[in-house]
Amino acid sequence: MLALVVFSLIQGFTEFLPISSQGHLIIFNSIYSIESYSGVTIHEATIIAHFGSLFAIITFYRKVIFGLLFSIKMIDRPDIDKNSFILVNLVISTIPIIIAGYLISKILDYDGNQILNIIAISSIFFGIVLFLADKFCLRIKNQNSLDYLTSFFIGIFQCAALIPGVSRSGAILTIMRFFGFQRQFSVEYSNLLSIPVIIGAMIFMITNLPFNSTFDVLINFHILTIFFLSFFFSIIFIYFFVMWVKRFSLFIFVIYRVSFGLWILLALI
Repeated sequence: MLALVVFSLIQGFTEFLPISSQGHLIIFNSIYSIESYSGVTIHEATIIAHFGSLFAIITFYRKVIFGLLFSIKMIDRPDIDKNSFILVNLVISTIPIIIAGYLISKILDYDGNQILNIIAISSIFFGIVLFLADKFCLRIKNQNSLDYLTSFFIGIFQCAALIPGVSRSGAILTIMRFFGFQRQFSVEYSNLLSIPVIIGAMIFMITNLPFNSTFDVLINFHILTIFFLSFFFSIIFIYFFVMWVKRFSLFIFVIYRVSFGLWILLALI
């Protein structure tokens, strides 16, 4: 039971903060086997945990999301409707990672012997890059400064998150701060962009489950525990992150990333 709580806490804590949920979950699973504790495989647990995080982000941004959905009827006039404008940009930013995710998934070995080194090095390196972008770049642009080309570049840079340890949120915040966008808008755009990305990741994981997977038994204690705890922890840390960037820089997350990477490297010695 404790393993499920920690697993869900890690998912909720890392999914929307710029510290890499994928890297943390890989590290956790290398130490504790979810399946041995619960009978739920790591792939099934990850899918359910992502469902919890997805419901959390939809709940937190429900008003914004309703506005985006209702703006579909104005999708051909994003020049006069700000919601449809944001919706089109979100679609543009999502396209690169869908294509790259499909291609890279056939190449990158997430179970390889070097995966822990990759997580450690990418966590440190991209943490430093995030610090430089957040510290020295302008912070004056908002959604009115967004354009389709910028959204495409945001989507391209988001693809770096396919490397374990990079962090999807961290990649987006880095490139948006580099372009001079305000932290608050960068965080909101990153969080909204997580919705199609999480859905895509869940579809990919579900389609790669074994044919005889126990995932079809949806109503059981362990799965419900992972879902509700992931939802609960995700809501807490979404709120924390949104409130944090209103007052402070991203430096605390840089320190965490570098410390996390160094801890992995020391543990591997």
